[in-house]
Amino acid sequence: MNRRALIKALGWPGLVGLAALALAVAAVVLGQRWDAQATRLQAEARELRAKARPAAVAASAPISVQQWQAELPTSGNRQQRLADLLEMSIRLDLVGARTEHRLSTSEGLERLRVTMPVTGSYAQLRRFIGAALEHDPALSLDAIKLRRVSPMSTDVDAELQWSLHGRAAP
Repeated sequence: MNRRALIKALGWPGLVGLAALALAVAAVVLGQRWDAQATRLQAEARELRAKARPAAVAASAPISVQQWQAELPTSGNRQQRLADLLEMSIRLDLVGARTEHRLSTSEGLERLRVTMPVTGSYAQLRRFIGAALEHDPALSLDAIKLRRVSPMSTDVDAELQWSLHGRAAP
């Protein structure tokens, strides 16, 4: 039987049925591939979780005050750390007025409080804060005050209060 005779014998409902059957076979084949891929990805995820678990436990393990203090930068690095912080703000085009610094020491620790007024876009401020905290692990952002001069302004006036933590000189 040739193709035309077969098409005529089946009619349009038969052709639709054949097409549906072909689609069902394709779906079963693809479904089996997707199931195999999902199984492989789940096994990979279990492996990664198993590897990450010891690292997470180690990272969450509390450290002693002595260990924390020993990891702090020394007071000799204070000026360079402050210069790095100021340089980052300049590199990100944040316009700054004067900065104020206040040093306090207690029980072998020092804390340089830095008040830094800057003006720039919100995105610039976010990049600066993120870069500064990533650059210096012993730096903390203690307070931030934001003020937009006008609703139409793209710039934000910000007052950032940082603390540079370190070990005091013996």
